[in-house]
Amino acid sequence: MTRLALSRRSLFAASLSAAVPLVVKPHAKPLAALWAVSDGEKVDADDLANPHKRRNSAWDGHTARTFGARNEVVAFQLVAEAGAAGIGALSVRLPILRQVGGPGVIRYAPPVADPTDTVGRQIQVFSERYMTIAERSNADWIYLRDSPAEPPDPLGPKPVQLVPENAAQGGFPLAVPAARNQAFWFDIYIPRRAPAGVYRGRIEVRADDQVRMVPVELTVFPFTLPDENSINAMFYFESSQVELRYGRNLDPVFHRFAHRHRVEFVDAYDIATATAARSRFTGTDFTKANGYEGPGEGVGNTLIPRTFYGPEPDFDTLEKAKANAPLWTDWLSKNLPGKRTFVYMPDEPSAEDYDYIRSLSSAVRASGAPLPIFTTHAYDAALDGPNKAIDIWATVADLYDSKAAATLRKDGRDMWFYNGQRPNVGSVVIESPATDPRANLWAAFKHNVSTYFYWHTNHWRHNRQVLPGRERNQNVWLDPVTFYNKRGWWANGDGVLMYPGEDLIYPDQDRGIAGPISTIQLANFRRGIQDHLYLTMARNLGLHHLVDQTVDQIVPAVLDEAGPSVSYPQQANPYEQARLKLAQSIAARS
Repeated sequence: MTRLALSRRSLFAASLSAAVPLVVKPHAKPLAALWAVSDGEKVDADDLANPHKRRNSAWDGHTARTFGARNEVVAFQLVAEAGAAGIGALSVRLPILRQVGGPGVIRYAPPVADPTDTVGRQIQVFSERYMTIAERSNADWIYLRDSPAEPPDPLGPKPVQLVPENAAQGGFPLAVPAARNQAFWFDIYIPRRAPAGVYRGRIEVRADDQVRMVPVELTVFPFTLPDENSINAMFYFESSQVELRYGRNLDPVFHRFAHRHRVEFVDAYDIATATAARSRFTGTDFTKANGYEGPGEGVGNTLIPRTFYGPEPDFDTLEKAKANAPLWTDWLSKNLPGKRTFVYMPDEPSAEDYDYIRSLSSAVRASGAPLPIFTTHAYDAALDGPNKAIDIWATVADLYDSKAAATLRKDGRDMWFYNGQRPNVGSVVIESPATDPRANLWAAFKHNVSTYFYWHTNHWRHNRQVLPGRERNQNVWLDPVTFYNKRGWWANGDGVLMYPGEDLIYPDQDRGIAGPISTIQLANFRRGIQDHLYLTMARNLGLHHLVDQTVDQIVPAVLDEAGPSVSYPQQANPYEQARLKLAQSIAARS
């Protein structure tokens, strides 16, 4: 079986040969064309001459192809182009993938009301919803307009949300205007016990009275991705914003959603809230009995911050900091040993905050509690002080300091980075290429960063930085601009990695989905985290030359190495070719 999997080097050889897309003849309405592309592209709704239409890493002009390891979620997209008359009712289905010459089967099951109930749902299908970007983000910490680092082709109708097929809006069937693209997203979870080899199936595409079949081929390699991640992905999540939109608490649902994407949604915990959420950290929440099947089954979250976005209310004075630190660390050691925690100092502090931060740190140290101090600031000896006040420094990408990071790690401390900032790392906004979040995880691997931090997942309600008079509860389904501040900076999709499936505030935007609706940005974070596992497995198998060579090819100049232009690929093909080499080598060495 191993030889079979390894011998199929035609997986991409065919896709890189000359090919012709499945183009429907002019008289055959309503479909004009069908073609596939990997999960690392954004195909605009009006982009009818996309260069990947003929062939790409996931498409040879006839068959959609992908590959992966056991316990991995892989994805690809199918793009349907409407003819001159448009399409009144468009839907797709992929019922099954069967192993060629073997017993392996990967099955589809219809979705239920809760999109995070993944038991038995190894194949999931979504429609892609488009948002028109009429003006580029102008926040210079995301990217600088009119610079060499600006995203290519930033304007137009961009695919953003991955809408479940059973949604009240955006579900199947869909109406598609004439001469427009409508993309569909296919998530495939490869079970832990799937036999290695080639699996085949067919996508059935129904466009009004027209039916087309698109072959699908999945190669499963003979190794298994670990349930534990090789990097922590710490994404801030506000439960209160969910309660505002849905009218109820849905924490178990949203944390299952995060777990399926291999990220951790985080906020502040105290003993009471940590006790209530204990099963989230033991792994009980992520079992089939509780509606979860996928990566990390039975494995709990690892990050349990004591405070977030500041030390309040339990650590905002010296007396409270000294008293509360040992209470927390003692409880953790008895109830959730081995979990990572910290106290978050004032966010992005100025020099005026330094004395206050150092005094709080001293109070925690004086208590004897092993409670790390965290700051969102570039390394600064003045803030650190002679007593080494800060244990974890998290910095924006252009202020990351590799030499300081190495020194800190030798000292038992650490440096992380957060968010996105082209050209140093990818930017997490709608107009950036799909692979930008993926690049961030490759950058983290290259620089031995243990944790990547993203500032918000559901910024559906503007924070206090918003301009006075602006409606704080955002209509995120209609307005792509999700972040403003009082200095006049704003950004498209910043802080929104998922969208509300129900909406009490804007009921006309209610999708009738009892959980979150994902995005291409979040899916590409998952892809990057899985890439990080590939690189880590290859390194652990002694494939050092391959790993070093591959990393240098994909992220030659990131974080503090970056020049004025983006160095990493802005399309998926190079990433997929690198991942294929890693997969083949891991399988051979395993």
